[in-house]
Amino acid sequence: MKAVIEQVFYPYEQSFIATEYKLDYFDSPWHFHEEYELTYIKSGYGTRFVGTSTELFKAGDLVLIGTNVPHYWRCDNDFYDKKDLSAESQVVQFKADLFFKNELAEMKNIHSLLKKSASGVHFLNGDKYEAQIKSLNTLTGIERLLAFYKLLEALSLDSCQRLLSTTQESQFYQAKDSVTFQKILNYIFDNLQHDISLSTIAEKVHMSNSSFCKYFKKRTKKTFTEYVNKLRVAHASKLLSESDLTISQVCFESGFNSVSYFNRQFKKYKKIGPKDYAKLHYQKSDAAEL
Repeated sequence: MKAVIEQVFYPYEQSFIATEYKLDYFDSPWHFHEEYELTYIKSGYGTRFVGTSTELFKAGDLVLIGTNVPHYWRCDNDFYDKKDLSAESQVVQFKADLFFKNELAEMKNIHSLLKKSASGVHFLNGDKYEAQIKSLNTLTGIERLLAFYKLLEALSLDSCQRLLSTTQESQFYQAKDSVTFQKILNYIFDNLQHDISLSTIAEKVHMSNSSFCKYFKKRTKKTFTEYVNKLRVAHASKLLSESDLTISQVCFESGFNSVSYFNRQFKKYKKIGPKDYAKLHYQKSDAAEL
């Protein structure tokens, strides 16, 4: 999956960028840039792509992305169909030269975090940092810079973090192929609940079936079928945790056409069957109400 290279422009007298977005849906394409990026989702939900990682996101999601690591937040189709939804985020972008060429002892934890960001770092308690991130939009001068360093230090010490991408490769992402990948993603999401034909999507991007399979596997580390099934399982898990649909209904609503196959795929990616997954969610919901 190759991506558009994005040129980031810095405001006058600011060494890093802190921006708040409020949109109908997140509209940045699959892209990368030389800056590190910290993205906090204030509202919205959908699918997050970081390197080779593909996961659902929702409000409270916080991710640190390394330099030249491609990424893309795609809101669920609800945001394209409804006018009463909005997607809000707080984004901080910064260059490596803020941390000096020679690693300072006082910044060893931050340097460690930045190295891990080559794989993407997900913070499980992201909403804990919302106020600190937001303050970067109002502070000025040295106070702003110190607040930024303090935020990164806190993140580096956070024990509730995990790496996202299975590989740190990012050099194969090139701007010239972004249109192709965007077409593939759009086709997948437009047809996620319906039949997805490999030959159809291969034809849409002007490739033979075998060329498309090689192209897709090289860039995502998964076959096209594995990738689609993982997205469908993610959608199914959302339905199981947020609706009263039966297992059979969830199966077909997620694009699977066989309950037995759905059960196998769900267990493959979630390490638990859909029925037990639903029970586990309801048990957590009941406990939260007590």
